[in-house]
Amino acid sequence: MTAEHIILHNGRIVTVDADFTIAEAVSIRGGRFETIGSSAQVLATATPDTRVIDLGGKTAIPGLFDSHLHLYMTALEAPRVPLIDCRSIADVQAAIAERAKTTPKGEWIIARMGWHESLLKENRLPTRDELDAAAPDNPVFVPRGGHVGSGNSAALQLAGISDDTVDPPGGLIVREIGSRRPTGLILESAVYMIRKVLPPPPAPAQEQAMLKDAMQLLNSYGIVATMDPGLNKHQIALYDRLRAAGDVTVRTDLMFRGYTLEDARVGAAITDFADDDLLRYVGVKFMLDGGVEGALHYDPYQIVPGEQNDPDYRGLSLLPAGGEPEFIEALKVVARAGLQVQTHGVGDHCIDTIVRCYLAAAEETPIRDLRWTVMHLHNPREEVFAKIRDGGILVTAQDQSVLLGANKVKWWGRPRAEWSTPLRRMIDEGLLVGGGTDAPILPIDPFICMWWMVTRKTLQGDCLGPDQAITPREALELYTINNARIMGVEDRRGSVEPGKLADLVVLSQDVLTVAPDDIRGTRALLTLLGGKVVHQDPAMA
Repeated sequence: MTAEHIILHNGRIVTVDADFTIAEAVSIRGGRFETIGSSAQVLATATPDTRVIDLGGKTAIPGLFDSHLHLYMTALEAPRVPLIDCRSIADVQAAIAERAKTTPKGEWIIARMGWHESLLKENRLPTRDELDAAAPDNPVFVPRGGHVGSGNSAALQLAGISDDTVDPPGGLIVREIGSRRPTGLILESAVYMIRKVLPPPPAPAQEQAMLKDAMQLLNSYGIVATMDPGLNKHQIALYDRLRAAGDVTVRTDLMFRGYTLEDARVGAAITDFADDDLLRYVGVKFMLDGGVEGALHYDPYQIVPGEQNDPDYRGLSLLPAGGEPEFIEALKVVARAGLQVQTHGVGDHCIDTIVRCYLAAAEETPIRDLRWTVMHLHNPREEVFAKIRDGGILVTAQDQSVLLGANKVKWWGRPRAEWSTPLRRMIDEGLLVGGGTDAPILPIDPFICMWWMVTRKTLQGDCLGPDQAITPREALELYTINNARIMGVEDRRGSVEPGKLADLVVLSQDVLTVAPDDIRGTRALLTLLGGKVVHQDPAMA
């Protein structure tokens, strides 16, 4: 049986090859790109059985690759209460109250993570009392990202959080001023006091269906590949079952979540996962500090009345109990297994620690070919760039500032917020940088991320560090070929070149030529994964 032959012509094909060639047409056979060139050249290869698509002048780019997207978490977020359109505490209360109408008494009401309190006129999370008023008969949890949240009185009680509760290591229970009474706001490891008493995940069959739906959601944004950072064995097996059912539509690299030496041993021992071009088990993700409110810095944070009152507060270290020696030994275990390590690093102190420990582990087992990566790299000191580059360490950067920029200003001070995620400097220093979103902590939309890369604007209307903006071409490279290089698949993905997997997105507008502010309005009209349509907008009918 002859493999299907597809031609897309009369368009603007941005190949992202070494010369950043722009072509008019491309042909696909057997799920791979075959011929790329002018419309006349490519149409000359057509046969009576060829499927021909006239792009009508539209732009097509390689399928998008998000460097850091919690896909499993995105799947489980779907039924939760969205707050992204709320603009006041009253709006949040109304959304919670509306869900309470259909939620049996005593059952949990949980909000989605992908929003930010700076979008509210009060510029804060709701308190326990405000959530009590919205849903007096239900435990309520309002997370903001993965590091911060607020619970009502019932949620705090179920989590064992009271006036007498001691802050957990690496966490903070915010108290009312002049009192021990918790306000409902919890930070970093304290968040897990509530998370551990939340309802368990749904039955595996429902989980699988939700993961399939989440992949199709990504396809609707032109995303065909991602790295899911920080999974357990059950979640990894869930991906495997989805593949067996033929329902994987996002090429996903899977990482085991680790904190300790024992975690590293467990992650390194996963040797029976069958890698292919849809799913790969690639290594271990470590956490070494918190998010905006818990990033480990050398210099103190600003005082945030009612939230952060310690003038000497410098963030939180999430090193294992054995400190740097245990972390280095954990890294060595993963290196011996020939696997990738990616480590969450936000504050300057934490980033220095990661790089120092990576280089220490590399003295025993070279890591350059293992593509070890620092995630986020929000506030690197200038001295660390050369160590990262010369040590063969890579970087993935996401658009946390789109939503979290307001808290960076509030907690860190404007100078650190302006410098945060210095993309221009990273690239100029010769670092290999990949792009992504950290969804569902941030909006999944890759074009919001590219808009931020090019403009450095936030959804609150601020602009942080315009001198660290990059060009639209660079932003596209971060979302395609650079991520393929970081994950070691650049020989078959990340650009439109003969022989590579035919992952392609047709866009509503050309992100390279529209005004920078308009990039965020771009839509994916047609998404191909290996030459198969996984998303089609009515505009491409």
